[in-house]
Amino acid sequence: MSAVRKRTLKAWAGALVAAALVVAPLMTAGATAAEPLEDGVGQTLPWTSETNHEDYWEDLYADHSAVCYKVEGANSSAHGTVSENKLTVTLKPFDPAWGADRHWELLVIKAGSDSNFVVRHPVAGVAYASPSNGNNDAEVSHWIVCKGTAPKPPVIVKPNLTIDCDAEGYITRSENVDWTPEVHDDGTTTWTARPILGTVFEEGVKVSWDVPSLEKLAEECEPSEQPEQPEPVKSESSKTTFDCASTTATVTTTTTTTPFVWDESTEKWVPGTPSSADVVNTRPLTQDELGDCPLVPGEIQSVCVGDVPYLGYQVTLPEGFVPDSANPVTITFVNPDGEDYVVADQPLSGALLWPGASDGEPKMWPGWDLVDGEYVETDGNFAWTRAGVTVEFDVNPTYTTVVEYPQAAALCANPPVGDDDPTTGTPTSTDAEALAVTGGGINPIVVAAGGAALVAGIAVVTIAAYRRRHASMQ
Repeated sequence: MSAVRKRTLKAWAGALVAAALVVAPLMTAGATAAEPLEDGVGQTLPWTSETNHEDYWEDLYADHSAVCYKVEGANSSAHGTVSENKLTVTLKPFDPAWGADRHWELLVIKAGSDSNFVVRHPVAGVAYASPSNGNNDAEVSHWIVCKGTAPKPPVIVKPNLTIDCDAEGYITRSENVDWTPEVHDDGTTTWTARPILGTVFEEGVKVSWDVPSLEKLAEECEPSEQPEQPEPVKSESSKTTFDCASTTATVTTTTTTTPFVWDESTEKWVPGTPSSADVVNTRPLTQDELGDCPLVPGEIQSVCVGDVPYLGYQVTLPEGFVPDSANPVTITFVNPDGEDYVVADQPLSGALLWPGASDGEPKMWPGWDLVDGEYVETDGNFAWTRAGVTVEFDVNPTYTTVVEYPQAAALCANPPVGDDDPTTGTPTSTDAEALAVTGGGINPIVVAAGGAALVAGIAVVTIAAYRRRHASMQ
């Protein structure tokens, strides 16, 4: 045989041996190692006579330089101990003197006659149970422990593809491989890397097999045209502020524009620096927006008409707001500890009979009751309105203020006592004197004259409300 042929065969043999070393563990493992074992978690695997021997497991984990030790019976050793009931095996801590890069590789526990309990990378100090014999726990008949070394990961060699744009096919020979073209029925061509004849790879070295397409390689030789610049991306946001004094809304619209710029490193259009511009417009407030504005208050306070207390008030709607009716106001005396006193369908200005008071016979005042023909003080009959009460005016626009009941010195503050007639409520002072005590700044003559019809209507409503409440308090 010629020297050249011998060298060729030797080279091929070396390549085959290297390939065999890569796949040998999978072939030797057989059914037992068909699926990788999870670290620290045992599996029950079928028993054969071969699994009773240390060299079976040493061959199975040869790539981990496994060295195995067998302990017959339910006995302990320098590597581990068997429990008193002979049902578990616990390994001792791995001694660094056995090898700094080594560790517990495998633990095999045999019990019964059907299976082994196998643990990959067992953990020292953990009691691993022997496999059962049918439905019964079985005592350890022998156990095998193996020391191993983690195999070094294979070195991945990626062939250096040389692209020659001046040569036909764009591809030339690389360092360790030849690139072989294959033309397909659809007209495309792929290229496969194959070892150069005579190249022998060391044990543990693998080749990364790249399969590029001819079209992809051609792109590297032909400069690509710059794609058309995309249109800038625009986004809008708006913010509205209300001014109830001028009844206008200010709308600020912000437009953000993001252009695309060319990135030489990626040869792509990428988003650039955004810019923003504001456009400000004003418009009248809508009815709903005006409804969020407050009522404009005039004079609001308690007044006396003769010996009868009233709430005199005047409110103005925000300019441009259109109410639903001619009498749109709802007036609420807010009770801090109970049910509020509410009167609806009132005009924008006028006088409202004070809660608990009446202008007909018998006369009544808040915080007083008529018992056996005599006036007596009470916590009922709207007494809570006498110490300053919060009053709300609501049309949808609202206004809230605190109104003080007339002072005790006012003739309309309390019922007549002493020489006064309790059944008629007629005070000893004259009506002129009573009208002079207003308890507020609204002219009582205006209230009495201009609001006479209103007061008459309110009196009916209020007295009816009072009588219902008065009856409920009895």
